[in-house]
Amino acid sequence: MTAFHVRGSGTPLVMVPGLAATGRFFSDAAAGLADRHRVVTVELPARRPDATVRGAAEELAGVLDRLDLRGAVLLGWSLGATVAYEYLDRFGTERVTALVSVEQSPRLTPAPDWPHAAFGSLDAAGAEELGAAALAEPAAFAERLVRGSFAAGTEPEPGLVGALAAEALHWDPRACAALLADAVRRDFRACVAALALPVLFVHGARSRVYPTGVGRWLAGAVPGAELRVFEDSGHLPFIEEPRAFVRAVADFVARSAAHG
Repeated sequence: MTAFHVRGSGTPLVMVPGLAATGRFFSDAAAGLADRHRVVTVELPARRPDATVRGAAEELAGVLDRLDLRGAVLLGWSLGATVAYEYLDRFGTERVTALVSVEQSPRLTPAPDWPHAAFGSLDAAGAEELGAAALAEPAAFAERLVRGSFAAGTEPEPGLVGALAAEALHWDPRACAALLADAVRRDFRACVAALALPVLFVHGARSRVYPTGVGRWLAGAVPGAELRVFEDSGHLPFIEEPRAFVRAVADFVARSAAHG
């Protein structure tokens, strides 16, 4: 059964973390948002060696059904946003009325018409190398992944890096490798362009994970979508600029409700 945590009351806000991350990555932002929202943090299938994007979306659907959520705002970060795209494509908007997509590309590998790959140039071979590194040296992989998620040109506090890397070690490395391998085979550009609900795209101006202008592409692909770029953030705006992130999400949820 998928793990999830609930706090606060109000409009449901369902937060889905990224690859090799847990709901605790959202701790500060979730605490701030719980003042006005019923915040549900959902864990990805971190212990399943056969993890897939589709399976993760099905588990997310199971949580929304179990809690009988209606009018929820879905917030996915990184690979959690990929799972959100899959959820909306498969299950629609019966339970979800808006989406916040944080630091993600709809396609993780490059193509002749797609310059917005992860890390700027991740290809299938590179993704396979990442998966192999997760299997061979989980602790080193977790630390590199976390450190590289902070804004370019910054040196994150070692204790924070260590705490987040320790959270990443809750993942079975086989699940991490399997989910990444599945994600790099997927292309959600058409799915994202077809979204028919309010959407906020959040990106870090100094992201090393998505260093291209993918946020501008996303905002242009979805009619009426909003784009918020955090100038002092990398891949972790909810950690790097938590107060501004909470305000941006809360304001978007309020606008979405007003136009609902």
